[in-house]
Formats: sequence, C-alpha cells, structure tokens
Amino acid sequence: MVWMAPAGHAADEEAKIEARVGNFGRNCKTAIASKYNAKTMADVEISLAASLRASIDAGELSLAEIKSNGLSYNFRVHHVPGHDPEGYCNTDGQGNVQEIRNLHD
Repeated sequence: MVWMAPAGHAADEEAKIEARVGNFGRNCKTAIASKYNAKTMADVEISLAASLRASIDAGELSLAEIKSNGLSYNFRVHHVPGHDPEGYCNTDGQGNVQEIRNLHD
C-alpha cells in the first residue's frame, strides 16, 4: 500500500509554496529596483523561472526543496537609461537574494 498525504496537507503545502514564491519574488524585486535605480516598483517586472513554475504546478517541487535550494526569477527593468536591464535573480532557501545577473553585462 502506498501512503498518501491527506488532502488538507497537500493543499497546506501548496499554499506555503505559493507564499514563499511571492515573498522571495518581492525580495528580488526590491533588490533589483535598488540595484538599477528603478523610478518605481512598477518598472520592475519579475516572474518565477518557467521550469520552476512548471515543477510547482506539476507537484514535483516540494517545500523542503525550496527551503534547501531557494528560487530563481527572471526580471526586466523598464525606463532605465541605456539598455533595459534583464536577467535573473536567485534566492537562497530563506528568501535572501544571492545573485542578480544582468544578461546585457
């Protein structure tokens, strides 16, 4: 017999994962806005890396894995003189920004 988590547990973990996605994303957005002197927060677009979103949606990425490895986001900053910076932002398992990389550098 295969053990399965109760439905409430799965929904609870899913809610915790989505909360981390939002919190870690805000941390990235704030750090990116500061690094590139964005005029407003609305000038910073971020999205969870597509492969991570697909893994979360498929139920393949656990909360424990996020706590261990962190998350990665793609970003683009609008209205910055010169090239609009775009790249990625990586967080650790606590949501601390570990790396911001502009693909134009």
